Amino acid sequence: MPDEETAEPSAVTVSREGKTRRRPRGHVVLFEAWCKGCGICIEFCPQDVFEADGRGRPVIANPERCTACHWCDTHCPDMALTVRRLDEEEMEELEELTELAEQGALPAGGDL
Repeated sequence: MPDEETAEPSAVTVSREGKTRRRPRGHVVLFEAWCKGCGICIEFCPQDVFEADGRGRPVIANPERCTACHWCDTHCPDMALTVRRLDEEEMEELEELTELAEQGALPAGGDL
């Protein structure tokens, strides 16, 4: 009988000094022609990615908040949303573009 209990490695949360774990990021696409404007995505998105436009229809107002939880595309009755999880390389590229935008180094209107 061992003196100490050990946990399965997958069950233990490991904190590495000096490194923070980045949250997952997603990319949301809204097919406006399919959307009837029920507002479910606006009301229930846990990250507040969506906002209502002047007609109460969803717009992707905060795409940087998406964590690819798939709540919206799973519950959309019109299948008007798709979500895909971004890989590490895409996340790094987005962070670089965000940093450049904050510095004013990108052209107006987002044209690259």
